[in-house]
Amino acid sequence: MRVNKPTKIITHTAVSAKHHTHKDVASWHEQRWGTTYPEMRSKFGVMTGYHFVINWDGSWEQVRGIEEEGMHCLGQNTSSVGVCFMGNGDIHLPSQEQEEAWLEVYDIIGDKLPVFPHRKYSTKTCHGKLLSDDYFGRIVEARTKAQLIEKIQQMISYLQVLLTQRRMK
Repeated sequence: MRVNKPTKIITHTAVSAKHHTHKDVASWHEQRWGTTYPEMRSKFGVMTGYHFVINWDGSWEQVRGIEEEGMHCLGQNTSSVGVCFMGNGDIHLPSQEQEEAWLEVYDIIGDKLPVFPHRKYSTKTCHGKLLSDDYFGRIVEARTKAQLIEKIQQMISYLQVLLTQRRMK
């Protein structure tokens, strides 16, 4: 197996029912590749091509080391981190819990990598027809903006305290 040197995150939806989990993905990938590519089992002992799987309820699993070659996007598996959202982006949006979990996973991946849908590198609709190309990137941007606004508000409060103290002297 080759080493992964990520320069991007590639998002997917599993085209599955909402109740499926990372264990189902492992089973599907085992059935598909298990006997053909046994060396593709991750360091976690799982035959899942993605690095992270985010379940509908917001729980998530890291199923492949970030430094491990993925099996999620032909031609991009040694330069990306694959994140799969359970459900089907062609028929429904991710759950609020998945969006919140996505921010946790994004922070773990680190390096503030750009985010692209699988369809950028494939003829598939993945990460889903209902989701814009920047759907998951916008979630990260919104949090970043909210954090910036909070810091500005804290600075304003601090300055108001300083001004009040100065006036009292």
